[in-house]
Amino acid sequence: MLLDLVSYLWSSLSTNVAGAMDYAYESNYFMGLVSCIMALVFIVHVKSASIILTNLCEPKPRKSLIERQPSPIDIARRGVFRMDHVEALQWYSYDELPPAILLENNGKTVIMRISCGPECTPFISGGTLPGNYYFVEAIFKWGASEHSIDSRSYAMEMQVLHATNMPDAAYEYLTVSYMFALTHQKNQFLDQVVENLWAIRRAGSVIELPPFDLATLMWCFNQDYYTYRGTYANGNVVLPSQWAICPRIFHIGAEQLAQFGALCDEQGCRIAINARKKQPLGDRCVALNC
Repeated sequence: MLLDLVSYLWSSLSTNVAGAMDYAYESNYFMGLVSCIMALVFIVHVKSASIILTNLCEPKPRKSLIERQPSPIDIARRGVFRMDHVEALQWYSYDELPPAILLENNGKTVIMRISCGPECTPFISGGTLPGNYYFVEAIFKWGASEHSIDSRSYAMEMQVLHATNMPDAAYEYLTVSYMFALTHQKNQFLDQVVENLWAIRRAGSVIELPPFDLATLMWCFNQDYYTYRGTYANGNVVLPSQWAICPRIFHIGAEQLAQFGALCDEQGCRIAINARKKQPLGDRCVALNC
């Protein structure tokens, strides 16, 4: 009975649509009207799908957590808690060539993302991490590093966001920080990014880079790094994150740093500095993982 009803309704709908289309072909005015309606339906459909996808991808409200653990901070080495005999960090697939690397100027910072299958996404495990943390993106903060060590700031900081797929993990995100001191000598590994910044000077610009393995840009350290709970901000979102601060300070040439400062925001003004202001540590603890 139900099948007969469905067949009848489908037959009626097909007949009416066919009749409308026959009339449409005979009438230019009606054909234009049908085309406009179909285009509008398509746009609304795509927009609805986009909204649904955005809502699914947006992180859950974390406002209270973000307020309790602000970043960046100054790391006073005399006050850190030393954790001895911590398992070494393990880095996987960072030395493999990703199929594609994308570089974006979002008007606040430079975001670097990769395109690859789940089975070859770089990830970190070991240490005190409760599971695997997979590469999401890397951003750059210049004009000054966001973090400092014993009140000493540097010229730039690269922050690499990772995320876990474990639902009950103590923290969902891990951000690895690398700081760069200004020198007269350029960093040849940074050139893989710097030499392409001219193509994304306008806010909203995105380009594809020649592929390179991330390990040439991100040192895969194992021990003697600092950790604390803070927040990650790329100009679009703010996320609560566990931080892992690389103990080694790298270098960047003056001309290379100037290329970052030549990028523009949404108003067309140069982004001379995009580092956040220092925040108090409060009752949080900075650990040295040895």
